[in-house]
Amino acid sequence: MNSEPTARLLPAGRHFAVTWSLPAEFAGRTNAMLHRSRSFASEGGAPVDILTFDDFRDYSALRGVLEERGFLSEGTRILNLWEDLPAMAALDGSPSAQAAATEADAFAAYSPLSTQNAPDLVELEGPHKRLARYADDGKTLLQVDHFRADGSLLLSDRHDAKQLGVHGGRSLTLCDSAGLPLQDWGSAWGLYRSWLDYVVAGEQAYFVVDNKNTARFMASYQRDTAVVFYQVHESHLEDATAGFASEMTASAQEVFPRLDNFDGVVFLTEQQATDVRKRQSDVGRTYVIPNGRSLESAPESMGTRKARAGMQAATLSHRKRVDHSVRAIHLANSLLPAPVGLSVFGDGSQRAQLEKLIVDLQERDNVQLMGHVTNAQSHFKEASFSLLTSTSEALPLVIVESMAAGCIPIAYDLPYGPASVITHGVDGFLVEYGNVEELARCIAAFVDMPPLQMEQMRSAARRRADDFSDKKVVQQWVEAMKHAAERKRARKTDHTVEIEDSSCLYGSGGDLEVRATLKLRLQQPTWQEDIPGFYGRLRIRPGEAFFRAAAGNITRDSSGTYSVGFAFEPDILAAIGSRTVDVYLETRLGGATAVTRMPLADAKAAPRPYATAHGNMSISFA
Repeated sequence: MNSEPTARLLPAGRHFAVTWSLPAEFAGRTNAMLHRSRSFASEGGAPVDILTFDDFRDYSALRGVLEERGFLSEGTRILNLWEDLPAMAALDGSPSAQAAATEADAFAAYSPLSTQNAPDLVELEGPHKRLARYADDGKTLLQVDHFRADGSLLLSDRHDAKQLGVHGGRSLTLCDSAGLPLQDWGSAWGLYRSWLDYVVAGEQAYFVVDNKNTARFMASYQRDTAVVFYQVHESHLEDATAGFASEMTASAQEVFPRLDNFDGVVFLTEQQATDVRKRQSDVGRTYVIPNGRSLESAPESMGTRKARAGMQAATLSHRKRVDHSVRAIHLANSLLPAPVGLSVFGDGSQRAQLEKLIVDLQERDNVQLMGHVTNAQSHFKEASFSLLTSTSEALPLVIVESMAAGCIPIAYDLPYGPASVITHGVDGFLVEYGNVEELARCIAAFVDMPPLQMEQMRSAARRRADDFSDKKVVQQWVEAMKHAAERKRARKTDHTVEIEDSSCLYGSGGDLEVRATLKLRLQQPTWQEDIPGFYGRLRIRPGEAFFRAAAGNITRDSSGTYSVGFAFEPDILAAIGSRTVDVYLETRLGGATAVTRMPLADAKAAPRPYATAHGNMSISFA
């Protein structure tokens, strides 16, 4: 075995994967994050620290479990905020630091439980001692005190910092080993950012954020030496088949308005990236990088494969629609002289309903629910085909893993993912979204395919899977990191915007154009004139979600006045419906962004176009 270290490909500096918590049992997103981290270490030559923020898992035990199962390997390790806090306190515990904190009188809200004589304290489960105080309703959390292993107070976290006993205001106070306050934060995000600073210790750092809980505060982590990426692992739309402007998922509504605050946003497929660009325009921070896989996962021998066996790796949830697969197997068996089988690896809330469906369809001999296993992908070498019937995906890693094993994927043609991997009839099959009958016919046709044609498809599937090798995917990450770091280092041209006039025009096709004339004022003169970028933004009330369009036409007259126009498609206006939007102008110049609320002349003094009862144009000058 070659023990030589891998040549460094990833940019110099520390590399981190950021997630909220890391359970022993997990699904696709966490699996992809851990695999990417291992590939950064093995193919990119850079160790990766996986950052976790939860206070309820025993990571000292979990590390061993994950290492034993192969999810952690050389070059990857887990760091946890609460494990590091005692060392942070020791670092901040110098006499000078304590004196400065005392002089600042920064701990007015500090009131540990030991000083309150609070009744009915609750001890919370977890790797370290935690005592909690609740409001009279027994549900509203008011305070949690965290303790070191020796019993001393580590951190007091009040949720009633404004008035004792009344929920409101946050105060998190870090203490030394004697229980004296060292540092206070007015929000959990402040504590999290301080921990990141402690971990990074001033070095150049690259972060890849993998879930919404960490994405919201990581978007606020702005450091000159920190390049922060957000990895989009799933569809951002409730129903991607309804179009790019349709309703976003709850998690996307929280994160997507903050995408501009990241140095890079990574999508798994070009199809999803295109839909997001149509919705929010491209401000130069989006990259398309698929999930990778290990070449070693491809089996050397196919001797164990069962010709009429199918497989599905999926949680038993409504979104995965395993019931479609069960029904399709039943219909396929009604078309075939010999039955096909299906093994489903995964567990979830729909298990009881699926068990009943299997019994009702009399398919107990052909369909088995195998439960959750940690190495489901290893079973692809035993199956002839795999199924994917989800309502939405980004880029399902199970398709690539299936193809790598020569197991032919049969997938709904859903946004986003399958069509980005599968070439229909060559290395897999794409079936009309939600069409169980077509899925059944495709299964039946495949298992009765001539052996030579079937083997040609398996070879094509393995070749296609090689396009997603860790080596190739890591190289794409290298290029994205270099590009994002260069953008971050670019000179910023601070400026202000003076909007002189604005208007909006509805087109007969249902589109909307917003126009403005404006002047730019530079805060400092520059020797090189930068070309500004202009964007119009419609922010939907209430909330932060918005649609954005780049200027379609820009002119500049001799006085330096710009005239710009932004066109919003009819699909966008249809998605907004009867809601109210606020209009903003965004100006980007030399890496700096100015956001300005768009003014409008007094409506009483402006002509107002409207449609008559017969759909004709009239203008009111009242």
